[in-house]
Amino acid sequence: SLSDDAYEWLISAITSFAIPTNSQISENKLATELGVSRTPVREALKRLENEGLIKRGEAGRFTVAMLTSKDVDEAIDLLILCDNYMFQRAAKNISDADSQLLKDSAEKMAHFATLGDRESWIKQDSIFHETAMRAANNEIVSEVSRVTRRRIQRFWARSLSGARDLITCSDEHLEIAQSILDKDFIAISDLVEAHLAHLRANMHEIVESMAVFFTSDGYNE
Repeated sequence: SLSDDAYEWLISAITSFAIPTNSQISENKLATELGVSRTPVREALKRLENEGLIKRGEAGRFTVAMLTSKDVDEAIDLLILCDNYMFQRAAKNISDADSQLLKDSAEKMAHFATLGDRESWIKQDSIFHETAMRAANNEIVSEVSRVTRRRIQRFWARSLSGARDLITCSDEHLEIAQSILDKDFIAISDLVEAHLAHLRANMHEIVESMAVFFTSDGYNE
């Protein structure tokens, strides 16, 4: 649908910082750019508001949301629950083909991390998690995980902190992948906790040090 198209376009623009954090979004300007009426744009914006990627101010204007420390803690707490559940389920159910895909994506993440290629790394990270979610076979939990991870990863993966820690994060994904393939449920839980504790610390660093730089009026009226 036109609403879905507008939603996907906005997701891409927001997570790539084509529309920077704290930018106001004009329904009229966006509708003109996408060649649609305001209705599908408004529906997409409301959907993104529910997901926390944008917020609505007192005047009813939509703005690309910035994370707070509280947002980070709530998101990481939720990801710990989701990832533990999904990786445990994946370990029980994963097919041979998906086992190979999971391992391959983790190895490619490590490769792109050494090259400093963040865009390719992000794509492989998405393949890794989508493969685990497919094996877990619970779409409700998967969608919660997608939305939650998207809210924080858009800051982390393109930040100085993210660039510095790509190799460490890749190593953690390799360990998680192996624990899933080994069906080592204790290791899965321990590795998820350690990985997300690492992400939590990085995100707090980003929120504290980078907020002032995420400003733009490129999508204002």
